[in-house]
Amino acid sequence: MGEVSTKKLRIAVFHLGFFFSGGGEKLVIEEAKGLKEKGHSIDIFVPVLDSKRCFPDLIRKVEVKKLFPSPSFNFPLRDFISITCSVFLTPLTFWRFRNYDIFFGANQPGPLICWFLAKILGKPYVIYLAQPTRIIYPRTIDLERGFGKGSFNLFYLFTKIFYPIIRKLDELSIREANTILANGDYMSNVLEKVYQISPSSCPAGCYPAIKLTPAVSRFGGEIKFGRKRIKKPYILLTNRHFPQKRFDYIISSLPFILKKIPEVCLVITGSKTFYTSYLKTLTTQLGIVDKVIFLGLVKESQLATLYTNAAVYVYTAPEEDFGMGIIEAMAAATPVVAWRSGGPSTTVLHGETGFLAEPFDMSDFAGRVTQLLKDRRLNRELGRKAWRRAFDFSYKIHIDKLEKALLSPFKPPN
Repeated sequence: MGEVSTKKLRIAVFHLGFFFSGGGEKLVIEEAKGLKEKGHSIDIFVPVLDSKRCFPDLIRKVEVKKLFPSPSFNFPLRDFISITCSVFLTPLTFWRFRNYDIFFGANQPGPLICWFLAKILGKPYVIYLAQPTRIIYPRTIDLERGFGKGSFNLFYLFTKIFYPIIRKLDELSIREANTILANGDYMSNVLEKVYQISPSSCPAGCYPAIKLTPAVSRFGGEIKFGRKRIKKPYILLTNRHFPQKRFDYIISSLPFILKKIPEVCLVITGSKTFYTSYLKTLTTQLGIVDKVIFLGLVKESQLATLYTNAAVYVYTAPEEDFGMGIIEAMAAATPVVAWRSGGPSTTVLHGETGFLAEPFDMSDFAGRVTQLLKDRRLNRELGRKAWRRAFDFSYKIHIDKLEKALLSPFKPPN
């Protein structure tokens, strides 16, 4: 088959779907882009595809195919039906995938589909996990806040009914993979305990800035964003609008921050969901409507501008598996405040690249944000160290590790 370093693969990637803009979706797209640039042939297969809602400026750069046709119009059970049918019908159409060299499962149900096809076609498969399968192993925050609305809650109910079967299939599809990659050191440890496996840490990537924006420019002037003008300094929060992300932590803390830094505002990106309405109501109740700017879904180029000009980046999710927004902010030399919990505890170096507040002490969190807004010299120093650390999480390193894992089954015997 030739040397590992020169073999070019035909890779079929299986992912849950592209119907909202989240870190997991962005990572799959970037992985496909990176592997394609290395000369491999990549096709991404998903049960659900809505390119208008999922990084529309990025997704067009890769080849994404729906596993099966689905209704173009939305209805409450559409995603549940599409995903469930795809898992069990894809193996019945195995001949469609016979010409691929290897399968890559990016989080469930990707590994399960890969496992079925690998058994039938005798092909190797590699999987990437950002978390244990959430509907089987929910976090405390998931049980407290729920899985959102619609299909996610239905999947949870479906899993409870057929728990022994689904759990067994989940374990088999993960344990029997040729290589298991995990999103960072924290998640590697979690997966090892849950599944009794030894995954390889392969943290999500970022693009460290080539040229840094002077830190002083983060505290004066304004940036234009469409018809909106955002005055500096501002605090930035980027994430999916889900209850588990707990945006209310920073919104509730903002009045305390404003007492010290009255000119600051909070900028929030992300597509509107049912949770967004709750957040806007909260800003009204706190009397800070004019201090919280909801930008909605933004393009990647716009997001880069927001990172570069932000004075502080905050990450409020209490049980986050990794937190791509953190390393993206670090890549722009923006200091981060997050909780000393979960994935952020392994990416943010407390007092060096940002601050890790004590879980879940809102006064400590607000105090750390205020400290970075008041002390510009500290802000600059932590931002520069954050930027240097971001190179440890570059997409180049991530894609190299992923390519090595995909090529490993074809390594010639010694």
